[in-house]
Amino acid sequence: MLRRTSVLRRTVAGIAVLGVVALAVAACSKDASSPSSKKAATGRTLVVENNPQPNFTDTFNPFAATSTGKSQNALALFYEPLMQFNNTKAGTTYPWLAKSFSWSPDGKSITFALRDDVKWSDGQKFTADDVAYTFQLMQQNKALNYIGVPITGVTTSGADSVTISFSAPEFTNIYGIAGQTWIVPKHVWSAQSDPATWTDPTPIGTGPYVMDKFTAQGFTLKANQSYWGGVPAVSKVSFPAYSSNDVALTALTQGEIDYGGNNVNNIQQNFVAKDPAHNHYFFPATNTVVLVPNVTKWPFNQQAVRLAVSAGVNRQQLSTQGETGYEPPATSSSGLLLPNFAANVPSTMQNDLKPGPDADKVNSIMTGAGFAKNSKGFWAKGGQEVAFQVEDPTSYTDYYADAQIIAQNLKPLGFNVSVNGVTPDQWNNDLSAGTFSSAIHWGAGGPTAYSQYDNWLDYNLVSGKTAAGDNGRWNDPATQQALATFAAAATPEAQQSAINTLANIVSTQAPVIPLLYGAGWFEYSSKNFVGWPTEDNSYIDPSPNQAQVEYVILHLKPAV
Repeated sequence: MLRRTSVLRRTVAGIAVLGVVALAVAACSKDASSPSSKKAATGRTLVVENNPQPNFTDTFNPFAATSTGKSQNALALFYEPLMQFNNTKAGTTYPWLAKSFSWSPDGKSITFALRDDVKWSDGQKFTADDVAYTFQLMQQNKALNYIGVPITGVTTSGADSVTISFSAPEFTNIYGIAGQTWIVPKHVWSAQSDPATWTDPTPIGTGPYVMDKFTAQGFTLKANQSYWGGVPAVSKVSFPAYSSNDVALTALTQGEIDYGGNNVNNIQQNFVAKDPAHNHYFFPATNTVVLVPNVTKWPFNQQAVRLAVSAGVNRQQLSTQGETGYEPPATSSSGLLLPNFAANVPSTMQNDLKPGPDADKVNSIMTGAGFAKNSKGFWAKGGQEVAFQVEDPTSYTDYYADAQIIAQNLKPLGFNVSVNGVTPDQWNNDLSAGTFSSAIHWGAGGPTAYSQYDNWLDYNLVSGKTAAGDNGRWNDPATQQALATFAAAATPEAQQSAINTLANIVSTQAPVIPLLYGAGWFEYSSKNFVGWPTEDNSYIDPSPNQAQVEYVILHLKPAV
């Protein structure tokens, strides 16, 4: 299947201490961090696909969870972060809009030294005022603070230095602050009466591309001729709309897509064998796939139901049938991505999830919580039946298959489960608005497990009826305290202590239900373009997701 992305998609082994001092950005080679070869662009168009949608809307607001730019991972080609992170290699950071950064000793402020040779795509100069304005927007409008950073103030020093202050230490949140915040131009955005709802149809950014043509059936970007890293060697990038996963997969296997993020059944036969000289793939482990229960609604406002559902799922069947063997079943109730964070899993949570359903455990949990089966054979309590839907897009064929498998697993165990097949737009809207019962969703990635837990559990990511994370609306003071402790942790020991607390919450209360260890889908064709990351040369997480999609494309050049 073609897939999907999250704001944060890749994690790495171990827990790097990313806060006490600035990461060794200066140690990165110029070639590794240089965004462009500065060669003149050619006429070839790079075709990118990672999320099948039948129609696009002309929305590229980087703060909006439901914009086309977000769903298609095109934002980073317009707007850029302060730093780039290679999440396949722990602790590897590349200078970007910022040349370097440094923390205050208490971790409550961070100062970025900015490049002085950057212009916005409309020709105006990029300065510290733009960075300050972006973070001030996030501070003043909770709905725009999609990474949940507790910003208390922003100051500038000249045109090339900006300091962001926080209400608590944020050492471990460097990836979100520097790597997942898209800097916007003050002179454009300050003119908008409501930045949260502005569609931003023609983005003005610092990035390597600008909008060329847009239709509901696809959009094309063209090279930014004044890009600070030099004119990209790839002159145009196309994002076509596909009516279904099957149509997109056909296009991939027929060589119409250069850069894909897809789960292809029997990929050796159906993709590689079509053109062995040029068709390649690389599926690193990137996230933990979970069932997201809406804990504000019956029946998932019941802890026992969440735990029993987890016990009743056949994870091996999800792996083998739904994900065609590419994504192994989750084995730890902690939710921590394995094998990446194997060293951080508490001993009591190692291999504590069975691959198949455990009917005895389901019965024990439900009866122990006062549930009993009604005349239809479904669990009920206080006259309310345990009935719910698993909502996922029909075009996400693997997730839709997973949802059907979950329903088939749970019905014989006493749960009245149905599958709600929707469009990707409806799915994203429902997750953001909290108008769903449950849904399968990928997890977050990043250089530490903080990104995983924060994206799932941080209620600061919920603003009114809109959520940029914590889609299940988990609102728990102990969780918030543990996340704050994790963000402030400046040593591996302190980080592990916070992980232990958060892992225990996920394990015993099931605010999310771990299902699979998700693959970072990445297929590419070297027929038209070369310079791709490989397993042997993973200069960046290769999946076509934010923000690494920009980094990959800037390292490509047309094949001779």
